[in-house]
Amino acid sequence: MSKFTTGELAKQAHVSVRTLQYYDKRGLLQPAEVSEGGRRLYTSADLQRLKLILLLKSMGLKLAAIQEILESAQSTRVLALLLDQQTQRLQAEQAANVEKLKTITKIQASLADSAVLPIKSIEDMEQIMTNRQGLRKIHTKLVVGGLLMDALEIGALTYSIIVGNWWVFGSAMAVAIVFAIGMVWHYFNAVDYICPACSSQFRPSFKQAFWAGHTPKTRKLTCPVCGQTNYCVEALGKQRQ
Repeated sequence: MSKFTTGELAKQAHVSVRTLQYYDKRGLLQPAEVSEGGRRLYTSADLQRLKLILLLKSMGLKLAAIQEILESAQSTRVLALLLDQQTQRLQAEQAANVEKLKTITKIQASLADSAVLPIKSIEDMEQIMTNRQGLRKIHTKLVVGGLLMDALEIGALTYSIIVGNWWVFGSAMAVAIVFAIGMVWHYFNAVDYICPACSSQFRPSFKQAFWAGHTPKTRKLTCPVCGQTNYCVEALGKQRQ
């Protein structure tokens, strides 16, 4: 059977020697034997008992209560009940933490898309979430509309080739152009832009926005408030929030 000195046992359990000495003094952890040189020696069973004491202590039990439990005739039953309660509590905490992690992940994604938005309160955070969800809906409408127009154009082209009637394809293209103009107009009337220099939210003219250099989520615009030209971040229009 393995035997441990006080220092070795403390190292195995990741506690200080002073802690072991205190538990020994309280009678919670008695050494299996004392060597002729006065060294206190513990066994593997003592190590398991120490781990159990530390577990119960982490659950909020006082040392006096732990000692009483370990020394009672119903110690096994009491421990089983305590550990069952602890398991339920940890499972509940785990579920709560999973939900918190999901929320944090959503917020991180929102912050990545809205880096220039100032955050001073929980209302600001909710505003960022609303902004991102609104923009996602607008982008989805644009994508779906574009796919429908592509399908119309391909269908009309195929029909015109087979039948030899190019008026159908020409009519479909005219409809597609009008629809595309409508989608672009809808987009620029649904979004504003936020200046990274002064955090002002503004809506540029259609001409300025249309011809501005851009990335998927920014446009190079001149802020009407501070006058600086920067890549401004796309945001949901105020009338839609």
